Amino acid sequence: MIIRALKLKITTQEGDFGFFLEFDRALTIIKGSNSSGKSTVFNSILYSLGMEELIGGKNQSSLPYAVKDYFEYDDKKIPITQSEVYLEVENKLGDVRTFRRAITDQTRNAKLVEVLDGAFLTGKLPLQSSFKYLHDGGSAIYEEGFHNFLEKFLGFNLPQVQNSSGKQVKLYLQAIFAALAVEQKRGWTDYIANIPHYGIRDVRVKVVEFLLGLNVFEADAKRSELNYESVEIDNAWNDSYKELLRESRAAGEGIEIQGVPLRVTSALDSDNIAVYKRVGQTKFSLSDYISQLRADYERQELEMNKLKDGVSPEVVSAIDVNSAELNRLVGLYEISVSTLAIHRSSLATNKQLAEQASEELLRNKSTLKLQKFGAEQGLYIAKEQCPTCFQYVDDSLTGGGVLTSKMSIETNIDYLDSQLKMLERQQQGIRLTIQNLEEEGEGIRQRIAKSRSILAALRSDVTSGTAGTRTLLRKQMHLESEIEKINGFDTKFDELKKRFGSLSLQLKNNQDQRLFLPKEHYSEQDTKTLNLFGKMFRANVGTFDYHSAPVGDIELDFDSLLPFLSRIELRVIREKNSESEKAIHQYRSNKNQNSMAADSSASDFVRLIWAYLIAIHQTSAHPTIKANHPGFILFDEPGQHSMATKSQHALLQMLSSSTGLQSIVAASFDDSEPVFKESTEGVKFKLIQLGEKSIGPL
Repeated sequence: MIIRALKLKITTQEGDFGFFLEFDRALTIIKGSNSSGKSTVFNSILYSLGMEELIGGKNQSSLPYAVKDYFEYDDKKIPITQSEVYLEVENKLGDVRTFRRAITDQTRNAKLVEVLDGAFLTGKLPLQSSFKYLHDGGSAIYEEGFHNFLEKFLGFNLPQVQNSSGKQVKLYLQAIFAALAVEQKRGWTDYIANIPHYGIRDVRVKVVEFLLGLNVFEADAKRSELNYESVEIDNAWNDSYKELLRESRAAGEGIEIQGVPLRVTSALDSDNIAVYKRVGQTKFSLSDYISQLRADYERQELEMNKLKDGVSPEVVSAIDVNSAELNRLVGLYEISVSTLAIHRSSLATNKQLAEQASEELLRNKSTLKLQKFGAEQGLYIAKEQCPTCFQYVDDSLTGGGVLTSKMSIETNIDYLDSQLKMLERQQQGIRLTIQNLEEEGEGIRQRIAKSRSILAALRSDVTSGTAGTRTLLRKQMHLESEIEKINGFDTKFDELKKRFGSLSLQLKNNQDQRLFLPKEHYSEQDTKTLNLFGKMFRANVGTFDYHSAPVGDIELDFDSLLPFLSRIELRVIREKNSESEKAIHQYRSNKNQNSMAADSSASDFVRLIWAYLIAIHQTSAHPTIKANHPGFILFDEPGQHSMATKSQHALLQMLSSSTGLQSIVAASFDDSEPVFKESTEGVKFKLIQLGEKSIGPL
């Protein structure tokens, strides 16, 4: 991305004040004294991009009083009536947009960003515009969100990463910008300081990995997905195995299961899965066992018919009637179960429709949020007018010339609200129907049990018959119960067998997909990229005249992606008993953390930060690397801690000569013209010389 121009417009009773600055596509130096407002310019750029969290706070609270309350000009304190910033930017495809954002305004909200399609500052033409919101729910996700727009404008596809709770969340754009823009107050205290964490684990490492284009995100996301899937498969297998044991116990003694392991396996042989019924020393398949039971039942029936002459005709008739009633009730129960399944499916469909309507409602509310921001602020878009050409702008999806019925956003929200309420009412109705069906099914089941009890009693009433008749009846009842029980288990076993086969196949697919994942966290190509990054970093360190340790001994730690010297991290801490900062080597171990100080100037650590951030771009821009660095760096007062002029010159020379890099550096050069000339000798750059104050009449 190229930052083309910046404008601060301040409205006062004395007239319009502010500044208008155009930047070079390579190196721009903003030069001025410490009180001239260099940081105001720097902070205005970040504010225009919605990145003010990097300088502390959100919205206007992050900016100095000189752009929101009052400023001094010609020894006068001038109150600010209204203020806003414009930032004109260009992406890698050459598309230009201008961002307009309010600072102080009685009617406009700072959460609203107007996006003008084109070069509004340098082209000075009326342009079409749209409105986006930020620092509000969904601004990084929904189409109406400014950071979602900016992500797409930059050509980014920000990955999902794991947060401290183990959930997958987006790597937010603000975290990326912490490696691109370094503000003066706290920005030079760490390799990537002021980075918003948002609860993301190792967020700094993730940012570097993203900017370097490492393939870890896709692999990590896939690995997390496969891990989650494997746990689900294992749980499903365990549940199914427990269900199989319950069903086999309910089917009676002598049930033997073959070929189903206790734990899930990808090498399951479905053909080897079988179930048997052992009777004495004989083992039957279930189908053979059921056939034998039915044959026995038929033999008992023939014997019964021979003995019926001795039984009362009324009892025989009652047995026939109750047998028919039992069959009818069983049929009703099956219908009830089928109807219950249909309604449960309807409930699932209804829930899906409700989720879709809820998502659409959220999107419409986001759009209404933009319109209400505008309505509260008196913007033309809220009045259905273009803010630049004042043409009529319809808030519907159809053009104004299309004669068709249409709904406004509010009407659409009301409609979706009513749809959701209707779906909720339907869900309540379906749930009530399901409850009634469950109760009805339970009632039928109880009637079946009662009918069987009556039938058993009738059969036992055949006491007027012979002893042989009573024996045959008892055998028939036992056979009926056994056939029903084994039949039910056989059906359930077939279902579970298919389920085990499906789970085994899912596990095999899961394992096959893991074969394509890198065995290490970093792939071979990633390792090459990181080695190049380390090489670039060491070269930069040497160029910047770092002298606290032998440059050749510095290594890049692949866990933290930070420079180390013999397992000792290179960084700076502030000693408790001294206000001076020292560059120290902070030893990190897995068991404890110890700090080992070495005498060295704090400016050496700043050199490390320069080298680190620039090396990220250099690696990303290397022809062998496909990475994500947007190609711009913003440094506010990089010459910290009485930095040697020689080192500042090396920094500016490197920034100026870096291909595909726009850099904007705000610096005072110790308020010394000789220091400035020495630091910039032979360096190609554009100079923006600030006066006593950056804010002046427009």
